Amino acid sequence: MKITQKWFTLIEILLGILIFTIVILWWFQALSAINIGKIKLIERSNMTKDVVYFSEKLFEEIKSWGTIDYEEYFNRKVVGTTTASGHYSQNTWFWNFSTGGILATPSYGSDFYYCRSGDGVNMGTGGCYNTQHNSFGQSVLWSPQRYGQYAFQFIDYNSNMNSDLWDQNGDGLIRWDDDDEHIGEWPIVFTWGVNVREIYLISSDKKVRTFLRWSWIQDPKSPKNASNNYTYPCNGTSFWSGCLWTIEVLKLEWKDMGLNHNGTGTWAYDGIVDTWVIHEAFWTWVQTVAGTNTFSYRQPLFPDSVNVSDFQVYLYPNIDVKHAWKDVSASSNINPYLRLSITLEPSWKKRSGIQWEIPKYTINTTINLADYFTY
Repeated sequence: MKITQKWFTLIEILLGILIFTIVILWWFQALSAINIGKIKLIERSNMTKDVVYFSEKLFEEIKSWGTIDYEEYFNRKVVGTTTASGHYSQNTWFWNFSTGGILATPSYGSDFYYCRSGDGVNMGTGGCYNTQHNSFGQSVLWSPQRYGQYAFQFIDYNSNMNSDLWDQNGDGLIRWDDDDEHIGEWPIVFTWGVNVREIYLISSDKKVRTFLRWSWIQDPKSPKNASNNYTYPCNGTSFWSGCLWTIEVLKLEWKDMGLNHNGTGTWAYDGIVDTWVIHEAFWTWVQTVAGTNTFSYRQPLFPDSVNVSDFQVYLYPNIDVKHAWKDVSASSNINPYLRLSITLEPSWKKRSGIQWEIPKYTINTTINLADYFTY
């Protein structure tokens, strides 16, 4: 009987130890869960603050620096809209070049070309950049455009369609004749409801231009395998988790330096926009004409801890109604505005310390681009 009592006492002690151990383990587990929850909450709070700050920074950049730059969207349309790494792959050279120019050299190409009907054939309302109805006598599709060339698409310098070589008064010039007609229609610069990918803005005084584009590279913090190869290669076609996305910004400012951009010639210092240089905030050593290797002057708007994993831009209207005055449609005669959808998430630099589901934040907004709100 005494042996049995001892066993009961031992069992009671062991059960007490077991219960105490369970309680302690549960307490540590609960404490750990509280700490993990606290860490998650702090991390989410920090990421939320980053999202709010950098999205507001982007919106302010758009709102503060202008309205739709229709000339540059026309330039983009003519040069081409093939994309690579999130943005357009072909550089438009920002109005500093024209057809016949040799890129990456000081050869900036021809003067403006002018639209005209001829030999009884009307040039139509789609402009003359991709037809022979221009003073070059050939299509300039895929060629960079000079600043102001979009505005010339709305003027027919031989509206009577005769064969006088478009010189109505015989003064050797095709402009400022009685047969010059502002047709007031077309061409559009992008398709309604289609993501235009890049944002081109111009200030109300026409002296500063701002460009924003989506761009991605291989994230240097992305995991690597034993062969030191990236586990998630950023190839832009299949698995994009190895990419580091951002928004790049570039500013240009106007200089009246003539069509050859060196301050000589009859077009220099005449008060007409003709030369765009890299803004001093992006390149201060020497005045640089925007064109040669311009991509190297772009600066990221977001830090490398933030991924901009989606960026979509929709602009309205798709035609400059200041020139298309015959277009009375309600869809065109509206205040210029931009609809933006952007998704932000942590980059590999940030997410390496996150052991739970990676958060994503998608923001959709509409921004008024009326030029009387800009400076």
